[in-house]
Amino acid sequence: MTLKQLQNALLKSYSEETAYPDWQNKWNKRKPTIGQCAITALLVQFYFGGEIYKHNIEDHYFNFINGEVIDLTKEQFDYRLDYSNSQLKQPDLTKANTLERFELLKNRVENYLNNK
Repeated sequence: MTLKQLQNALLKSYSEETAYPDWQNKWNKRKPTIGQCAITALLVQFYFGGEIYKHNIEDHYFNFINGEVIDLTKEQFDYRLDYSNSQLKQPDLTKANTLERFELLKNRVENYLNNK
């Protein structure tokens, strides 16, 4: 699988149910990445390795792989993020049903990829 294939599968798999609980009421199909950053970063790390960073101002997770920022949910912002204001930090799997949302998204992505 390529990063682009994963991104396409993610866009087909996101839903209000997979969004961060406080953002579920803001989730919509026009901006499907809203509230999906932590579980998306975990999925990217699961498939491609690397590290997860958290933006200090925006409370936003993204990946850093082989010296490159990989942010598959940046489209939720209407502006460009400055990633220099970030720190290495794994999402807390016990917070905001992150593990359950991760598993749901992972299953949807794998189903999409297997049935394509």
